[in-house]
Amino acid sequence: MPLAMQLKDNLGSERTDRGMSPNIWGDCPIMSIIEGTIIGRHFYDDFDGPCPNTDAGLYEGAGESCGKGYLFYGDTGVTIKAQAGVEEGVVEVAGNDADNDESVMSTGSPSFIISDTAADAKKLWFEARIKKASIANNACALFCGLGWDHTAGVSVAQTLCLTDDDANLGAFSFIGFHVDQADGDAMDFVYQADGGAQTVLIAGVEVPVANTFVKVGFRYDPDADDAKQIKVYINNVEQSTYVTATQIAAATFPDAEPMAMVWAAKVGASAESKAQMDWWRGAQLG
Repeated sequence: MPLAMQLKDNLGSERTDRGMSPNIWGDCPIMSIIEGTIIGRHFYDDFDGPCPNTDAGLYEGAGESCGKGYLFYGDTGVTIKAQAGVEEGVVEVAGNDADNDESVMSTGSPSFIISDTAADAKKLWFEARIKKASIANNACALFCGLGWDHTAGVSVAQTLCLTDDDANLGAFSFIGFHVDQADGDAMDFVYQADGGAQTVLIAGVEVPVANTFVKVGFRYDPDADDAKQIKVYINNVEQSTYVTATQIAAATFPDAEPMAMVWAAKVGASAESKAQMDWWRGAQLG
């Protein structure tokens, strides 16, 4: 049975298990994209095989490869590698024990695009399963979603993702989930056009729990109702606020701005605060 059909049979309410959310992926022809019978692109990593691996400080500020096609930024002493003693495969940020220590991991090219232009208006799916050790203020801020620095013409792993002292997002294109330093137990769903002003679409879309995984995701369907072009999900649950066609057409949205998959973490004090990712997946038709 095709994977999309299997997922459609499992639509439901909250799902906190390790599996991907059927409400997001139920109509995504993953295997057909992989096999090439449907044109599209697909990226998935559950970190149970070869894992991104950095030595402390090796890639500081460089935006260099850290394996598996990723680009990485890490301040001195910050590492991103397989979490020890976890059978299912988890990548972990550690060694971030100085104020404003940051790590950024990004796929190597801006392969995903959300656009209302006919040629580029293609369905898109994104989801990740992430957690952080602390929900205290100034402990561990993060971003997980899509992003790219079009002004500089490079990955945000080369220009940084979160600003010092507040962990706000920089002046680049992005859409995804964000926790800043001022409120460590509040996750927002946000987006921004390159060089523009940030829009907080859903403030407090999730209340993170320390050391507890949460699945965060969204899907774009250009053929959906204009009022529900992008749907946002937490642990398989569709949220009641949507990105509309009008918002996508506005100058504040990263319309037609290609982006890569991005995961970033930043501490706001001189104390290590780890973050982990179990897996992430992105797919798009076209």
